[in-house]
Amino acid sequence: MNRPTFRLSLACLGLAAVSGLALLGAPAPMFAQDVAEATAAPDKPAKVEDSHLQSMKDELQRLTTEYQLMQQRQKNAMLGTELQKQELAIVSGLAQAKLEEELATLKAQAARLQAEAALRKAQQDAALADAQSAIEARTVESRLQGLDAEEKLQAVKLESQRLAAENQVMQEQVKRAQMQASLAREEYDREMAKLKGALDLRRSRDEVEDRVFGPLDYPDNPLVNGVLSISDRRIPLNGTISGGTADFVCDRIDFFNNQSTTKPIFVVIDNSPGGSVMEGYRIVKCIESSPAPVHVVVKSFAASMAAVITTLAPHSYCYPNAIILHHQMSSSMRGNLTQQAEQLQNSMEWAKRLADPVAQKMGLTYEQLVEQMYVHNSDGDWQEFGNKAVELKWVDHVVSEVREEGLRARPTGSRTTLPGWMEAMKVDEKGRAYVQLPPLQPFDHYFIYDPYEFYRW
Repeated sequence: MNRPTFRLSLACLGLAAVSGLALLGAPAPMFAQDVAEATAAPDKPAKVEDSHLQSMKDELQRLTTEYQLMQQRQKNAMLGTELQKQELAIVSGLAQAKLEEELATLKAQAARLQAEAALRKAQQDAALADAQSAIEARTVESRLQGLDAEEKLQAVKLESQRLAAENQVMQEQVKRAQMQASLAREEYDREMAKLKGALDLRRSRDEVEDRVFGPLDYPDNPLVNGVLSISDRRIPLNGTISGGTADFVCDRIDFFNNQSTTKPIFVVIDNSPGGSVMEGYRIVKCIESSPAPVHVVVKSFAASMAAVITTLAPHSYCYPNAIILHHQMSSSMRGNLTQQAEQLQNSMEWAKRLADPVAQKMGLTYEQLVEQMYVHNSDGDWQEFGNKAVELKWVDHVVSEVREEGLRARPTGSRTTLPGWMEAMKVDEKGRAYVQLPPLQPFDHYFIYDPYEFYRW
């Protein structure tokens, strides 16, 4: 080959290289300069030209691949963020569903929907992981293999487009699943609202049914044709009369008087063996001095101090089979003989102060009352049923029925609940049951019916 022919070949090769690089996006002026230099120096070997061209192609391939890899990573990051949002939404739905324990069927349906959504998410995650693994594998493979650059780039582009299309399909599936979950959630919320409304309505109805509405009468004479009507101005007096009992009864009498000085007040004794003379005397005086009339009602048993309260009340009632018991006050003394004599004198004074009004109401003296106690019972425990107690003037009226008109709310207690004294019951070393009463205040005495030594102090 002569020199002019060689120069012409180099010029053609330079023009072809410029055209190729222009198509690949390489800077044409720089390459044109290289071609010019190659033309100006025809003596350089052709091998140098080929090496420079191959280097530029490799650089172009590397930049293109890195750009595509960066785009794919951004897409993967955005997809991961979207999946995290979906996961948070599903977890939030699950937490809310667990709060509604009463709606078992609806809760199961919500759990099933959430499980299906979680399964779809897991499948999508697996598919995305497989796709990402495939991309990484293909990228590594493309770097390791010495394939033709153009074919490799084209294959990568096609694979990227395919993966992008698959990702787009997956995103649409995720959106569709999210929309279905949202619709299911809205349906669930509607059902929940409906059921809550029904529960609230039922609860309101139950509350209405648990109450008695309407006006409550407070007649001046609560006894009509043997039927005694007790209003909500009611005070229970049960068990032993001990420290605090007088405060409980008298505070309520004072409160009811502050409400009204004309409406009757009721002290209801279901069962009381008596108790402290000081506490009982305060109750007697509070009943006597009450502006509003106080009515004492005995349903089962009233003994000792409780019997004195009943007999001395301005208005008293009992069932025919209720038992009223009067007896002498008992006491225990300690100290030397002089101290015991003083204690005995104090006990006798208390006995007369409590028994004298009872004897006067019966038309007897104190001594005659004590004598009659032992005439009717060898132990001095004079007990009578309600109809006989009326004849003895221990009670004013026998009633055939007691109506608790003041009970305006459904009772919630259980009849199997133990009385308070049974909760405090103990057993001594001999196996005998007893209740330890609180210690007395100075100059106080227990005026209580205790034939079996059940109460100890």
